[in-house]
Amino acid sequence: MRLIKHSLAFSIATLLSRVLGYVRDAVIAYHFGVSHVTDAFFVAFRLPNTLRRLLGEGGFNAAFVPIFAKRCKEGTERSFLNSAFTYYTLFNLSVTLLGMVFTEWIIRLIAPGITGKDYFDLAVFMARFLFSYLLFVGLSAFFMAVLNTRGVFFVPAFAQAVFNSVVALCVTVGAEKFGHMALVAGVVLGGLAQLLFHIPSAYACGLIPKPALERDEDLRLLLRRLVPALVGFGVAQLSFFIDTFMASFLAIGAISYLYYANRIFQLPLGALSVGMANSLLSALSVGGDPRGNITLAFRFVTLLALPASGGLVVLSQQIIALLYGRGSFSQEDVLIAGKVLAVYSLGLTFFSLQKVLASVYFAKGDTRTPVLSSLFSVISEGLLAFVFAFILKLGVVGLALGTASSSLVGFFFLFYSWKERHIDGRAYGASALKGLVATWVMCMLLLLTEPSPLGLLYAIPTAVMLYWFLLLLLREPLAYLPLNLFKSLVKKLANP
Repeated sequence: MRLIKHSLAFSIATLLSRVLGYVRDAVIAYHFGVSHVTDAFFVAFRLPNTLRRLLGEGGFNAAFVPIFAKRCKEGTERSFLNSAFTYYTLFNLSVTLLGMVFTEWIIRLIAPGITGKDYFDLAVFMARFLFSYLLFVGLSAFFMAVLNTRGVFFVPAFAQAVFNSVVALCVTVGAEKFGHMALVAGVVLGGLAQLLFHIPSAYACGLIPKPALERDEDLRLLLRRLVPALVGFGVAQLSFFIDTFMASFLAIGAISYLYYANRIFQLPLGALSVGMANSLLSALSVGGDPRGNITLAFRFVTLLALPASGGLVVLSQQIIALLYGRGSFSQEDVLIAGKVLAVYSLGLTFFSLQKVLASVYFAKGDTRTPVLSSLFSVISEGLLAFVFAFILKLGVVGLALGTASSSLVGFFFLFYSWKERHIDGRAYGASALKGLVATWVMCMLLLLTEPSPLGLLYAIPTAVMLYWFLLLLLREPLAYLPLNLFKSLVKKLANP
């Protein structure tokens, strides 16, 4: 249950962060809609934002946490903390400066289709400033990994909400007067605020590092694990670059449609899989029951991912209309972005399980297998996206379909490469079947009622309650978890 508590803390904070992220995106959509400005901004922000995922939620965490957890148990974590912080900061600063120097060539590489378009110079100008965000988010990633090891999950996950709030505020206040510069200022100031948000918790835990050029004995081990981990997560993040690369050859707005839809798709993916993956990584790194923890993680993620996927497919148009359908965001934009969101959501369950299973490999120090899995996923995505988008003429929807299809490749590669399958197949299969039945009934109800965009405010809670009630009827053990947590809370309040 400790695993689920940590996962819930991370997931709740991430959910709040994602909600504020959509407030941020809604503000951008209201002021700039789907236009050459948004295409330029989303291309410019693609690399630093992708590296945020790479450094903040994946590669560094996977390599650092097991080593730091071991040193904490030995009581020798201070020298490793100082040494890792110093060299990680120098690395991050170097990447940031290189990005600023070679901005134009990077934009040509990731979005060659916009080279001859009138907003290419704007994309280069914005990207040169936005690279400074990398320095702040890299340091935030370091504190996130350190705090996760000490069992602090809420603060690091909520730090992204601080960033989203600052960006939304800057765009709201400055868009009319300063135009695209409000977007640039929001990202830079938001990154700084995100970093500073970690400091009080790190100080309270006694985890404020000091610069030290002395090389700790485990620094070499960190580097050996970090390089393949970064490569692995980097390969996984190539998915975003493939979409941007191909979308740059489509009509103006394709890049923006992918971004707006993917942001909504990342809500359940980030809140469910990343939270559970980080919690499982920490639990397996410090010991415990691998079979019980892994089975529990698979069941928990599946039971939450299935209804989220079904709901996003059925309600995609209404969700896009509710979140973005105002101001400069037209009805046609709602229609296209809704189709993209529905297709993205088809791969949600397998993407979620893939992240959870990858953490099992990382906990054992195996970074090679997740790298290969990501590589096969990216190759399949590129091939399928090209076929769907350009040969079958599905356009931007075809790019999303290629991404969703690649989730199957990545998951099954990890699963069939898993030699020590610490999982109770019967227990997991029973939970997955119950989740599928409950999801089907829930989706049928949503299709029959056809709620309006505003109607989602009551339709979604009703669907969630129905799904939970159906799981209770089907006697799914994890469905009783909310009731047990509520009883525990009542006891604590009654006997403080």
